[in-house]
Amino acid sequence: MAAEEEREMSEVLPEEILKPFHKMPVRNAATVLLVGSYGTGTQQLAKAMVDVCTDTGLKLQVRTTTSLPLPEENADTRPRIDYIVFIIDLTNRLSFSTVQSAVQCVDVEYFLGRACFVVTNAKGTSDQCVEMEEVSRLADMYNTMYICGAIKEGDQDERTTLANRLLRLVEVSAGRKNVSPLLVDLTCRQLCFQEEQTEFYTV
Repeated sequence: MAAEEEREMSEVLPEEILKPFHKMPVRNAATVLLVGSYGTGTQQLAKAMVDVCTDTGLKLQVRTTTSLPLPEENADTRPRIDYIVFIIDLTNRLSFSTVQSAVQCVDVEYFLGRACFVVTNAKGTSDQCVEMEEVSRLADMYNTMYICGAIKEGDQDERTTLANRLLRLVEVSAGRKNVSPLLVDLTCRQLCFQEEQTEFYTV
């Protein structure tokens, strides 16, 4: 397993690494990249994020992909990616493998508050084939928070709640809140840890 991971890592060329600061930012605009395999609800989440952004004054563009690296042919016209959302469906093993490969194609700067993992179907359904511990280890490896939410399997309210939460993170990464993305990321992960500890010790 380790040998396979090393081989995959070596196949990523330096020019294929997605970097956050290779292009200048655009005022009051942000671009989000949703990374998820087919069937993970990327299109539904993209629409929800655009819908909740309507009255914020932020020109939001949401792009989706099923894999990284991104194709070279559109590199010159592609906008700067301000935030990346990696989507993992616990009932879809391929979605986890896709994210495992994709994170290797992303510059480390994204993992300083400019990316997160979204985990769906985390409510203990019987058809889960990805353990939550695996996701937690991956998030810890990249020092990046994960958010449990509903996209395609949830109702409109749950999807809107998730979209609003992601939008707040995007606004920070785009410099609209005068707060460091890294500070927000660390705070959110600390709150998640405290919630997990509270749940663990509740009898």
